[in-house]
Amino acid sequence: MQASPQSVRTKALVAALALATGGPVCAEEDTLTLVSSWNRQINFSRHAQNYIDAVNERGQGVVRIDFIGGPEVIPQRQLFYALRRGVIDMALSGITYYRGLLPEGDAIFAANIDPMEARASGALDALQPYWRERANAHLIGWMQSGIGSSIYLAQPPRFTPEGMPDLRGLKIRTAPSNREMLRAFGARPVQIAVREVYTALQRGIVDGLAFTSVGLADLGVEEFVRYRIDPEVLNLSICLQINLDRWNALSGEARHILTDEAGKYAMAARKWFIDLRIREHAELARAGFQGIEAPNPAAYRDFSHQVVWERLRQRAPESAAALKPLFYREEQDAVR
Repeated sequence: MQASPQSVRTKALVAALALATGGPVCAEEDTLTLVSSWNRQINFSRHAQNYIDAVNERGQGVVRIDFIGGPEVIPQRQLFYALRRGVIDMALSGITYYRGLLPEGDAIFAANIDPMEARASGALDALQPYWRERANAHLIGWMQSGIGSSIYLAQPPRFTPEGMPDLRGLKIRTAPSNREMLRAFGARPVQIAVREVYTALQRGIVDGLAFTSVGLADLGVEEFVRYRIDPEVLNLSICLQINLDRWNALSGEARHILTDEAGKYAMAARKWFIDLRIREHAELARAGFQGIEAPNPAAYRDFSHQVVWERLRQRAPESAAALKPLFYREEQDAVR
């Protein structure tokens, strides 16, 4: 029987990955292929190299990770499906990109605890059944945090009497993860690729954008957007996962190294991203960019989180009921 085109492509990719990792290695050391949602130059991938280096140094003769690339290897939209089939061993990705497959990833996006607390309290362990059943994967860790989402505008922001952003009449570029939040504030969300943001702002197609609280300067759009609504809301939800069959085949020592180094890395990465936000915001301020704080910042932040929890409740009510008490502390303000 003739092989399907998809099967041929998959086999070709597996062969390419084997070549990229240098072919066979000694039996004592497990080599894991890792693909990121972003290319090597993007902060998320570049900083994750610290984790890879730590594993490879500590795991000599036991386990090593070969980071073979980003979307040029496997397009972002196909990354989790390649992981599920075992085409690659590991995937570094923003979980909100895969809400169709794993709506429970919103628990991290809307959390007000940090990765260290999530690991210590067992909250991360509570996610494992969803990763196993839906993605055939094991969640190694919530790797990067410390920053969230910001709303950037061409004109000074307006606020409601309750102290919430008033975005009525505005078209805001966004990724899918922020659509419900923007609609709740009255905006019209517009989904366009990051590479098209400059042109969209230049032509007045959009009036602003929802984007991570770092990286605005990389877009080169400061001449069009001069205001940011503070504080940032929600969470950077970048996680590392490994194909479940590959995970189960590893030695206990290899699994311990991968997990232990992930815990150490999450703490260091959080500090690095917070420091990066502080530096970038200071640079923007010196260039005349203004951060305008919402009149009721705690209510603004809490409302944004509740919008995402409601989204999860509508998609997976049992999951929302189980996960919200673990990831969201009603009595405390969101961690920043």
